[in-house]
Amino acid sequence: MMKGEPPEMKSNEIRTVTFDKSMRGYRCEDVDAFLHRVADQVDQQEATIADLEKKLQILAQRIEGYRADEDTLKTALLNAQRLGENVIHEAKQKAESILREASLKAESLNEQAKGQVLEQRMELERVQSEVAHFKASVLSLYKSHIESLSTLPGGEAEQQEEEQPETEVQEVAEAELTEQAEPTVEFAVEDEQEQPEEDEEL
Repeated sequence: MMKGEPPEMKSNEIRTVTFDKSMRGYRCEDVDAFLHRVADQVDQQEATIADLEKKLQILAQRIEGYRADEDTLKTALLNAQRLGENVIHEAKQKAESILREASLKAESLNEQAKGQVLEQRMELERVQSEVAHFKASVLSLYKSHIESLSTLPGGEAEQQEEEQPETEVQEVAEAELTEQAEPTVEFAVEDEQEQPEEDEEL
C-alpha cells in the first residue's frame, strides 16, 4: 500500500459498519442492503484477484520452465551442430584416406601389370629366340646328314637326293618342326651328340 492511499476495506468491515442515527437520515434497511451488496461484490473481486494471482504465478512458473527449456534447446542445438561438423569432418578425412589408398593401390597394380607385361614380353622373345635357334640347329643337322649321305656311293636314288633343292630341304625340316608340340633346345643338343655316332655307323 502506498502512502496517502486509504486503507483496504474488507467485506466484513462493510457488513459490520454502523452509523449514528439522526432524525432525517436514511432508512436503516436500505443502507444495510446496499452495504451487503457492496460486500458481496468486494468478495467476488477478491476471489477474482486471488484466482488471477494464482494464474499469474502459474504463468510465471511456466515462463521460467520455458526459459530453462530454451537454454536446454540451445545447448542441444549447439551440441548437435558441433557433432554434425565433427561427423562431416571425419567423413571427409575418411573419404580422402580411402581415395588416397585406392590411388596408391591402383598405381601399385599398374606397376605390377607393367612388370608382368614386360616379363611376358621378355619370355616371349626368349622363346622365339630359342625356337629360331632350334630351327637353325635342326636345319644344320639336316644339311650335315645330306652332305654325309652324298659322300656315300649309290645309284640313281643317291643322285636324286643330291639334286634336291636346298629350299625343299628347308620346307621338309620346317614341316617336321611344326609337328612337334613343344620344341626345346635340349632336343637339338641331343641330336648333335648322337650325330657323330650315326656318322661312324655310316
